[in-house]
Amino acid sequence: MRFIIYSCCLIAFAVVFFKPSSGVNSTGSKDSSAQIKKTDASSGYGFDALKNDWPALNNDNALVSDNWLTTNYLLIFDGSGSMDNTNCGNGQKKIVAAKQAIQTFINDIPNSANVGLYVFDNKDASLRVPLGNNNRATLKQAIYDVTAGGATPLKSSLDSSYAALERQASKQLGYGEYNVVIVTDGDASQGENPQPAINRIYRDSPVTIHTIGFCIGEQHALNAKGITYYQSANNPEKLLAGLKNVLAESAEFDVASFN
Repeated sequence: MRFIIYSCCLIAFAVVFFKPSSGVNSTGSKDSSAQIKKTDASSGYGFDALKNDWPALNNDNALVSDNWLTTNYLLIFDGSGSMDNTNCGNGQKKIVAAKQAIQTFINDIPNSANVGLYVFDNKDASLRVPLGNNNRATLKQAIYDVTAGGATPLKSSLDSSYAALERQASKQLGYGEYNVVIVTDGDASQGENPQPAINRIYRDSPVTIHTIGFCIGEQHALNAKGITYYQSANNPEKLLAGLKNVLAESAEFDVASFN
């Protein structure tokens, strides 16, 4: 009987504390060719109190991080062609407003946190800056160098960013905190519906997805109720406020609180 009561308490604790509950269900993608089943919120990694199998660990001690409890932010910056427009930019191009906001956000992230940057723009879609905590100047320069153009490969961006976080999690032996932070102004390109990536990340890992939709409202594929954090911004001020809220949603883990 005591075991049953204890198990129920563990499940209840996981339901309350381990996953967000915000946003609005939506498909919102240009890729209408595939009807992809959404993941039920209760099937998330954090809802299983006994699940602790992410990431898959190896036996290479040389790869182990010095700080297992580090918080990690992988930023995905949308530099697609539509970011060259001026709507919602208060007279300036959206990409200019977005660059300013995310550079301010980088300054606000605690120095102890690891930050990385994935960009899709006129050049390509790639990880421009690997996760690290002594790279703020490099991050801001990489943002400055973004040139608007190209498509919106949201699924590929999420897949690549998740892989980078999973590699870092292996170095931290699964400890710490892991966040994907997306700034985008449009729907996914054909074949790039992010829903499969969202489903997999939510089901298989504790990674949290934060999205600020710039000038696109709430009806977007990245706005998945109970699964992702999503905020809509229709001007540069709200864009910056949305990014600042990411830090509020992702309070840095303080091991001293357990002493």
